[in-house]
This record gives sequence, structure tokens and C-alpha cells, in this order.
Amino acid sequence: MSQSTLLPQSPTTAADTDRPRVLEVLFSFQTGGSEVVGLELARELALGGVDVMCTSVTDMSGPLRERCAGLGIPVIDLGFPARQILHRNGFSASLTRRLKELRLSAIHLQHFYTLHKVGLAARIARVPRIVVTEHSDTRYREDRGLRLRLHLTWRLAHHITVIHEEMTSFLRNEIHIPTSRLSVIPNGIDVDHWHRRDREIRRTQLGIASEFVFMFVGRLQPIKNVPRLIRVFLWAQDSLTRPAKLFIVGDGPELAACKAEIAGHPMGQSVTFLGEQSDIRRFLAAADVLVLNSISEGVPRALLEAMCMGLPAISTGVGGIPALLRDRGWLTDVGDPESLRAALLEAAGNPENAAMLGGRGQAFVSREYDYREVLGRYRDVLGLKVLPVRTAAKLG
Repeated sequence: MSQSTLLPQSPTTAADTDRPRVLEVLFSFQTGGSEVVGLELARELALGGVDVMCTSVTDMSGPLRERCAGLGIPVIDLGFPARQILHRNGFSASLTRRLKELRLSAIHLQHFYTLHKVGLAARIARVPRIVVTEHSDTRYREDRGLRLRLHLTWRLAHHITVIHEEMTSFLRNEIHIPTSRLSVIPNGIDVDHWHRRDREIRRTQLGIASEFVFMFVGRLQPIKNVPRLIRVFLWAQDSLTRPAKLFIVGDGPELAACKAEIAGHPMGQSVTFLGEQSDIRRFLAAADVLVLNSISEGVPRALLEAMCMGLPAISTGVGGIPALLRDRGWLTDVGDPESLRAALLEAAGNPENAAMLGGRGQAFVSREYDYREVLGRYRDVLGLKVLPVRTAAKLG
């Protein structure tokens, strides 16, 4: 059997065992925000006595697949057919048959896109509970074709969760999803894991002395607008009151464009590319400020993790970010690079204020985003009444 076709040897129904069976459907196995959220939920459900499996609708390779293996979570290749137009739109007898074979108690999908790919087959297979979590509504607001598709497919889910309150008004008023089918469940954070107690060790490992360190964490894709972030950081160099560095943690299609920004620049050495990392905590621990410059976002997981560590943040005021940062960080305008430059200068020039904002953010996230409450709410919408028994290692 190939590595990409791992299936349980003897599928059983929930009635055959006390352990419910849940399939977590990710968009991909790359290290993206929603993917990490889905895998962490899978881990916590497994620790709570649930038989959990994971799959992806776009590809079956990537770093998160390796983490599934490390966590003992089986990876299921559902063999999503892509050759025929009906198959690409969820009309697949083979997919329905595979879902029936798994005898699931529930299926949890990340993004409406995965609902479009899996929802019809899951309904025909009579999966008792189908829940989809959406992380951003921006594309649906901007694209009439996607809105039409959502109008046609949202009913395939028994319940829909979103990660911040601002999304519910759009889904109720524009897509006409009833309130009874909607819940707001924020991304949970393990507040014990995200800390900066090893800050000096991590700075030494990165060769940081007294420099003020800005850190970006995320996929290098156009929506993250990282080339402009680098451009503005280099622009700010002449006005900074102390030496500063920008570290870029992540990889993606915009890497070449990002590197082009520093090529030949006299301060190009102040920007360092660290590539994709499986443990971003140790890099955040070395930073002074997290900085994001996204054109569109839901609630970035890296932002929650940084705030949980007491790390202040600069970010564009898009999606659910304004509700997070408010008086706990710096909000910038997508179309105004001067606002980003001003925030960079203010953060580096007033470290006492930065520390105060970081403390406010840490208190807020620890109070409002503790994963234990979030896990309980997911168990409820998935119809699982299992108490967690946490014995495994952290996802990292």
C-alpha cells in the first residue's frame, strides 16, 4: 500500500465502539493558518478519545502530513477525482463510497471550498454531522461567482462556524444563512505553550545582539503583501533611532519577489529569510514586534500566537484584526505605506510602549482564546460528548 492511501484496516461504526470517528478535511498539508488550526483540533480531539483522521482536498504531501504521522493521526487519501467537471464539483460515486467505508460520526472541513468538494458526497454517504469552518469571507464579498456557489452549497453543512463575529453579518444578510446554523468559534491557543522565556537563547542562535527585531511569519503569497513590507522597512531604515532587522519566516511563490527588494540595496543585509519552519515559537521568542502587511485576512494564527507570548504587533486593519489589536498594537492601512512606516518607527523608537501593548495583548488572548473552551465548543457542534485526556506532545 502506498503512503498516500493509508486507510483504517477495519472500519467500524460509532455504535461498534465508544470512540467516535471524525475526518478532518484540510485545504492542503502546507503550513498555513487554517491547516494548523485543523491539525491542532484533530490532535486535541484524539487526546479526548476520538478516532481522528486527516485528509487534504488539493494535495497529499507537505510538512503537516509528516506532523500527522508524528501525532499518530492516520492520513486518508480520498482520491479526489479531478478529470471530469462533475467530479470536480463534488459529484463522485467513488468519493461517496470511500466516505461510507469510513463509517464516520462527523466530518469537519476547513473552508467552504472543501465543502464544495466533499459536502454532496458526505450527504449522500449519510455522514451524521457535517461542519465547515470558514476563516475569511473576503473572496466571497468580491467575487460574484463564488457567492453564487456558496448560495448553492452552504446547505450541505449541518453547521457553519466562523472565526470572528464580523463574518456572521455577511453570511446572514448576503448568503441568507440562518443564525441557527452559524456559530462563532475563534481559533484557540495553548497559552502554556506560547511563551518567550527562552528569549535570550533564541536571539543568540539567530545572531541578534542589540538590534530591534521585526518578525514576519506566514506564507509568501500575494495576499500577504510581503514585498511591500520589505520595501517600507528598508525605506524606514534612515529614520530609525537604533539598528533594526527584519526576519521573514515562511516560503511561497512570492519568495523571489521578496528577495528582489533587497538585491543591491545598501541596507539589504538587514533583511533575513529563514524559510518555512515547523516551530515558529522559537523565532517569535527572539523578536521585538510581529509585523503583518496583508491585503486580506481572517484572524491570522501567527498574530494570536505572538500576542499570547506578549509580543506586540503591527498589522493592517483587515478582517478580524482590528478587534484583536485596537489598543493592543498598531493598525495600518492597506493602501498607505506611510502608515506602516510610521508604525515601524514608533515601535522601535518607544520600546516601553511596545512592551505595554504586548502585555495588554497577552492578557486579552489568554482570556478570550484559551483552546480548552474552544475545544469544548467544537465538540458540541460536531456532536461529540467526549472529555479531553491530554497526554501527547504539543504540535509546535
